[in-house]
Amino acid sequence: MPARKSIRSRASRRIKIRDFELPLTSMMDMLVIILVFLLKSYSASTNSFSSEKGLKLPISKSQEIPPDSLQVVVTPEGLNFENQRIVQFVMSADQLGTEAATYSLKPEDLDENGMRIKSLYDSLTRAREKAELLRAQSKQRDEKGQPLPFDGVLAIQADQRVRYETIRRIMYTAAAAGYKTFRFLAMSRES
Repeated sequence: MPARKSIRSRASRRIKIRDFELPLTSMMDMLVIILVFLLKSYSASTNSFSSEKGLKLPISKSQEIPPDSLQVVVTPEGLNFENQRIVQFVMSADQLGTEAATYSLKPEDLDENGMRIKSLYDSLTRAREKAELLRAQSKQRDEKGQPLPFDGVLAIQADQRVRYETIRRIMYTAAAAGYKTFRFLAMSRES
């Protein structure tokens, strides 16, 4: 038995003498993977949709995040395109500042039998032409070697109090300017 004690005592001494080393290489790999994941997650959700003060958006149960696109915001006071006011609505004097106020367009803001909003059409056309020019100069091409086509996606934020007739005119104007897809933005309901 004395021989066994001496072997055990030597083994225990070796364990005590040896330093504990931290595997830094694998920890660094793990941190890099976490960092890359966080950066990819952050860059994937760079939508710049923000609502204006006083805007009452409809409520939706959808959890889908809309892709980044050009944005039209319809407030009770006017129409904004890419954070610039392009149309000012007219309100009746007796309903000014109330919840029941009716918001309508001036007749001089409309053409094509009152369906197309002139300043919105001009702004959307300029934005489409700019996007087409950028795509033509881009190195990205389709399988035939042509520049990628204009996708024509427009995000619309509309206040709940804005009439359907106004939304219909906005959609008609956008379609005339070459926009094919409309995405209506709403507030998500917290479940």
